[in-house]
Amino acid sequence: MYKGTNPAAKRSQEWIANALVSLMQEKPLEQITVKEIMESSELARQTFYQVFDSKEDVLDYIMDTLFMEYLGHCKTQVIDNLCDAAKLFFQFFAENEPFVEALALNQKVCILQKKCKEYLQDESFLKFTQAGIHNLQEKDFASAFVTSGLVGMLVTWFKSGKALSTEELADIVCRLTNTPSSD
Repeated sequence: MYKGTNPAAKRSQEWIANALVSLMQEKPLEQITVKEIMESSELARQTFYQVFDSKEDVLDYIMDTLFMEYLGHCKTQVIDNLCDAAKLFFQFFAENEPFVEALALNQKVCILQKKCKEYLQDESFLKFTQAGIHNLQEKDFASAFVTSGLVGMLVTWFKSGKALSTEELADIVCRLTNTPSSD
């Protein structure tokens, strides 16, 4: 995957990523060809291979971009407990619903869970799950529990037509984990 700073290459990556998400809402990822992605993005096929190695590489790019934006957003917010963290998580990913829905439609939610755990386990986001954790192995299990639970709730919420507010979802997290909310 291209990691440089060339504005044209970065723009191409974004267009290709948007095209892939759009196509994933119409058909399974396995059936999408690079040719279709490039036709949808209106870029030359060779551009794909200049900035990506595979469709999965594009998904990684989207996830990395999304989580960098999310972590930046976390740094601007006051997060006093797991309830605040959950509310922020649900609000952010609600704004990125098309991508999460495309992953769910393609049974690729495991990719979101993996990236979520990768990006959030060492961040202040999960510091609230560390009470009673005695070693790195327990920390790994705790972060897997929290991130998988949040992603599972997110997908279920989208499937329900977002019948609850992000605040109500965060309240469920508070009640499940016996965490007092900051309200």
